Amino acid sequence: THKLHTINPKQTSLSPKKAELFHSCVAKSLWIGHRGRLDLIPTIAFLCTRVSAPDVDDWNKLKRMLQFMRQTRNDARVIGADSITDLYAWIDAAYAVHSDMKSHTGGCMSFGWGLVHCKSVKQKINTKSSTEAEIVGVSDYLPFPIWMRYFVEAQGHPPPNVKGYQDNVSATRMEKNGKKSCTGNSRHIHIKYFFVKDRIDNGEISIEYCPTEEMLADFFTKPLQGALFRKFRAVIMGWEHIDSLKSSTTHVIKERVGNTDFYKKVLTQPAENDTPINGDTTHEHIPSRTYADAVRCNTSQSNDDAKQKKIRFESDESDE
Repeated sequence: THKLHTINPKQTSLSPKKAELFHSCVAKSLWIGHRGRLDLIPTIAFLCTRVSAPDVDDWNKLKRMLQFMRQTRNDARVIGADSITDLYAWIDAAYAVHSDMKSHTGGCMSFGWGLVHCKSVKQKINTKSSTEAEIVGVSDYLPFPIWMRYFVEAQGHPPPNVKGYQDNVSATRMEKNGKKSCTGNSRHIHIKYFFVKDRIDNGEISIEYCPTEEMLADFFTKPLQGALFRKFRAVIMGWEHIDSLKSSTTHVIKERVGNTDFYKKVLTQPAENDTPINGDTTHEHIPSRTYADAVRCNTSQSNDDAKQKKIRFESDESDE
């Protein structure tokens, strides 16, 4: 649900007996999630913050997660590797998504197929910008790829090249250049969050920019829906290779709640600025108009129909 991080302070609290059951279910889900169902970690991470004082909304969120678990109970987690020479890590942060305006860190790493580790955790401090939240997120998650590098080396193999990905350009510059890239809006950031610069200078890790639609860690920072959710979940569970992240999802028709027949009918009509693709004049390609354009078109058409009815009504009155 898109309201996962929303907390209603006026909501009724659970009874002690039900609260104990809530705590037990969340703890069991946490055990299952980290071992076989990494796709549940974002929801479980939030519910873990609510075990001390759960309310009715939290209970409903737990029920929704358990229903999803039941429907997908046969889904298997797959872990594989193209090689152990390259370790890929994605780190992201959702800015001020919690009720106390704290951000949420998400991170994961893979050798090619499936994830070997992931983390979804509420940040411990309030940040002033999304860039600062990203830097704090790197500080939260970076120790895990570094530890994995040492672990592989301890098994007698060459240490893998750790490639970190982020979708915030300002954050990547500050992590590579340290305080040199800080401006008046970021001079207050504590120096401890810049230990990543030492790791980059030592060659233990590299940080690269990653577009948001390819940011796998985005799955662990906030609830996703539709095509992007399915795309990321397939990679997380190991059903698709990490290269599939580069496949575009911008032209996928999203599921909508409402008049689906109207949506399909209007959206598949050619827009005024549509141009044929490869000489195709049948307009069977995906149109460039958006759902909002379709609604606007329908609204203007309804207004025109209303005007025509009004004109006919006035005309009938004048004839009488």
